[in-house]
Amino acid sequence: MFKKVVIAADGSSTSLKAAEKAIGIARQFSAKLKVVVVIDQRVFFIPHDYLPESSGYFKVLEELRAGAERILENIQNVAKKEGLSDIEVEIREGSVVDEIVAAAKKFRADLLIIGAVGKTGAERGVLGSTAQALTTQSPCSLLIVKK
Repeated sequence: MFKKVVIAADGSSTSLKAAEKAIGIARQFSAKLKVVVVIDQRVFFIPHDYLPESSGYFKVLEELRAGAERILENIQNVAKKEGLSDIEVEIREGSVVDEIVAAAKKFRADLLIIGAVGKTGAERGVLGSTAQALTTQSPCSLLIVKK
């Protein structure tokens, strides 16, 4: 039924639960799995060319990239424990929704899996803005995982 599954993760507990669901589905259907982490474009409001190295901006960006790497590594470790070792991973930078949609299209995903609420919406207890936007913009079937 599903041949290619994409999980969009941000490191929140809900996205990690969604990753576990994606790993299970990929195993069940012998599907290829891709994990995408997007560094939010709001980090890029100031053009890089105008910033001195001493501004601290590049250190923050470096830390965000390192955090994204840790998220991917964590999900890869969970996948390996579940017997799924062949997964693609990608860090993208830009508009979160646009980059998730672009990654799903490029991968030609049959299913996109996300957490209902990410890091920025956990305190609200309602469907997150990314999940809400993806309900209309996802290029494939969408599974939203709740806590």
